[in-house]
Amino acid sequence: FTTPEEIFGPLSLRALENDEYVRCIEGFLPTATVAFLDEIFKANSAILNSLLTILNERKFDNGAGTRVSCPLKCVIGASNELPDSEELDALLDRFLLRSYVGSVSDDGLIEILSAKSSYISGGQNDGLDASISATLEEVVAEISTALGDVSIGQNICILIRDLRSFVRDELGVYVSDRRLVKASRLLKVSAASHGRQSVDFVDCLLLQHILWQVPEQRGAIREWLWDNMTPGKSSDNSIVDQTKFLLEGLASESLSIMKKT
Repeated sequence: FTTPEEIFGPLSLRALENDEYVRCIEGFLPTATVAFLDEIFKANSAILNSLLTILNERKFDNGAGTRVSCPLKCVIGASNELPDSEELDALLDRFLLRSYVGSVSDDGLIEILSAKSSYISGGQNDGLDASISATLEEVVAEISTALGDVSIGQNICILIRDLRSFVRDELGVYVSDRRLVKASRLLKVSAASHGRQSVDFVDCLLLQHILWQVPEQRGAIREWLWDNMTPGKSSDNSIVDQTKFLLEGLASESLSIMKKT
C-alpha cells in the first residue's frame, strides 16, 4: 500500500528534533505542477484528507499552523476499479473529466506489437514543433484571461439543466453543483481555446466524459446529447440535421483557423 511519505514527502528529521511535524515536500505532490496518481482509489485515510485539500483548495497543511500553496495545474488519476465507499466517491467527484480505457482489441494488439518504438535515443525528436515554447503557466494564464470574455448562452444553460435532470432521473446519478460549475468552466475553456467568445453546442460534447458514474452510462449520455443539443430533433431527419449542424460548425471553425495560419 502507498504511504503518505511517497506522495507528500518524508518527515523532516531535523524538525522532529524540535518537536515539529514537518514534511520535506520538495519534489513531491505539494510542489508539483502536473501529477499522475496511479491506483488512486486505493488511497487510505492517512492520505485521503490531505489529498482532497490539495485537489480542492490547492493547499497543503505542513505542520501546525503552516498551510502551503500548491502550484498544481493538472492531476491525472488512474484506477483498475471504481470506488466503493462514500469517502472515495468524494475523491472521484474531484476529477472533472472521466475516460474509460478498455482492453486492447486483437487487431490493436497486433498493431502495437509490430509498431516501432517511439523512443528516440538522446531525447531528440525531429518531429517536435520547435515553435511551441510557451510554458504551462503561460498557457494557463492566457486561457484564464480569455475566459472573462466567454459567455454561456441561455440555450446552453437549459441544455445542462435538462441533462442533469436526465442523469438523475433516468440513470440515478447525482451530479453536485460543484461539478456542474466546473463543467461550465471547462466548456468556456474549450470555446476560448478555439478562439470563440461564446460556448457552442460542439463544446457540450465534453459533457459525456464528465457526468457518468460508471462507464456504461456514457453511451446513454452521449445519445441524449445528440438528441437534444441541436435544432430539429423531433423531425424524421433529426440525425441528418444534427450531423449537418455540427459539421458546418466544425468546417467554419477549421476555415477560421486556416485563415490565421
